[in-house]
Amino acid sequence: MSVVSLLQRQVESRAQLICQQRNQSLPAELGKASYETIENGVVFIKQHFLLDSSHCDYMLPVAKVAWSEGKSSWELYLPDQSTLESWLPYPFLAQSSDLTAIMREIDKDPKSMFWED
Repeated sequence: MSVVSLLQRQVESRAQLICQQRNQSLPAELGKASYETIENGVVFIKQHFLLDSSHCDYMLPVAKVAWSEGKSSWELYLPDQSTLESWLPYPFLAQSSDLTAIMREIDKDPKSMFWED
């Protein structure tokens, strides 16, 4: 198994844990957390629900975590609000060799940049 696939499994398992913990403590009306797998990382998504609905109304990407082989570090991005098609480096922790630090930033959201509407 390659180093990249081990890192991919690691980031996916941590993303799953973050989403499970967020979803346990929040009602659906405030949005549910999910993630999608991408090459060398994950994209976190906030699912928005209408009141009294069990069906997702729309979804928005909130963060991207990707492994940079060239830098041997994890990179954290926010969606570009003007396009929602491109990503901008997260200004407070754009990269780290420590995946735990990156995931903690997404989970705790100290600057209210990921999970707040």
